[in-house]
Amino acid sequence: MRWSKLKKQLEDFLCPALKGRVEYWVTNYRKAHDRLGRAYITLDGKEVINMCTLKKEIAVFQMEKALMDRGENFSDMTAGGNGAPELPNEADFPEEAMAEMDDPGRINEWAHQMAEKQNLFAQYDFFAAAAQFLQTPIRESLKSGHPIIKGMALLDRRVGKRTLLALKDAMEQENDLVKFFYKLRCKAESIQIDEF
Repeated sequence: MRWSKLKKQLEDFLCPALKGRVEYWVTNYRKAHDRLGRAYITLDGKEVINMCTLKKEIAVFQMEKALMDRGENFSDMTAGGNGAPELPNEADFPEEAMAEMDDPGRINEWAHQMAEKQNLFAQYDFFAAAAQFLQTPIRESLKSGHPIIKGMALLDRRVGKRTLLALKDAMEQENDLVKFFYKLRCKAESIQIDEF
């Protein structure tokens, strides 16, 4: 599907209070390897969520390296002032996962999962989430474990005020990205919520 058609479909699903305020964007970098790019979401013209493929791939590489060198360096590497992602320690993984860490494919899979737990998404994650969101009933999207899909569902016009209020208690356990979308929608609809 062409980006212009996908953008129109996504923005047509926005609730009336956010229509024209929230926009979805995609940028491809012509001179980047494989023409990688980023997807981002703006609110009132300001970028609020950035899903840059290059940033995610760098983070995944760093996490893979930490997982492969999981000896003494494994737990010493944490987020520093340079904007590097927080690297996992062995306690973040179940025992059966640590046993599978000798397989490079599993290491890559775990590194991607850890990056996504830190809300590091790539342009391809955005496209996959958007396609799934458009093909899934709204109730299932609201129950999705993927923060981007759940966020799009929270901004959807098919989700009413009563549903938003019913989700209030569940939001305390949610990812920060999902909480951001929930607060944005509640504020746009003038729904009073306590901070989580």
